[in-house]
Amino acid sequence: MGFPLAELERGAIRPGAPPPSDREVLGMGVFGLELGRASRTSLMNDSGATLLIPRGGFDGQSRLFVKGEIRLVGLLSLMSREAAAKSISANLLRAARNTTTNVLLTLVTASREHASAVTATTDKLIDSWHDGGMDFLWKTKGQLGLPKSVTGRWSPVPKFKSPETHHMVYPAYIPARDQTVVYGAQISASFQRAFKPQLGKESGNDPDMALANSSRVAQLIWQAYAFLAPGGRPYDPGHPVRAQLGQSFGCQTAISYVVKSARATNPDAPVSLSKIFQDPTLNHSEWVRSAKTRVAETLFLERLLMTLRDLKMADES
Repeated sequence: MGFPLAELERGAIRPGAPPPSDREVLGMGVFGLELGRASRTSLMNDSGATLLIPRGGFDGQSRLFVKGEIRLVGLLSLMSREAAAKSISANLLRAARNTTTNVLLTLVTASREHASAVTATTDKLIDSWHDGGMDFLWKTKGQLGLPKSVTGRWSPVPKFKSPETHHMVYPAYIPARDQTVVYGAQISASFQRAFKPQLGKESGNDPDMALANSSRVAQLIWQAYAFLAPGGRPYDPGHPVRAQLGQSFGCQTAISYVVKSARATNPDAPVSLSKIFQDPTLNHSEWVRSAKTRVAETLFLERLLMTLRDLKMADES
């Protein structure tokens, strides 16, 4: 079933619209909890169906449900507390002022990457690797588009070899309250620096034009994907795509697949960026599943916010 695409294209955070206030964050949390488990499940399944997510979601790290309840219920519970709602709202306002990323996608990302980030408002310095999984923040801080008023207090964590990847990492000491802003900035930076140039290279067209003609939902998924896996090996059209859907099937690999498969028989065929969520084969990629899951949760939160704002407009009219 899913949500009508026209409704999803409307969105809750349109250009010029403010991020959710503390009262709206609180209202979203309370509203989401008061829906009850059955309605939350139905709403999340409808959100996911539009993205070709099966009912009940995916398994593993990209799961939407835990023990019969939406995974997002923990965030909703946090949002329903007045003090936490004020902190979340303050962090989303800073993210909106300093990045171009949809703030609810930023909220979902921060919650999944490091849950305490969404309510952190202190200037206490934290290690971005140990406290947020931001491995290369000191090396990439100049690429995030953040003003010095944000990055000026950052300092380097001595580089070291990650016990997980066995690669050198270059974290930074940052104020705890900067975490949500950084996640939003990294989503935007990865989209601008990894996704768009590769789209232009593969398609031979202006990436901005292609994006202007694509759905908002597709753009959200590509943004989430670029954050999770900005690179990737070249796609080989001589082999089945299913055999290439491993860890190396990053965002740039997926762009190549979308373009090459669209033009396999006609080199002038238009490229649909919506293939990223309309091609069921791609559901076998963990990166695609994770990106879809984050966007499904974003759409769920948007639905709550849209309802609150529509009710407010109805009361005022």
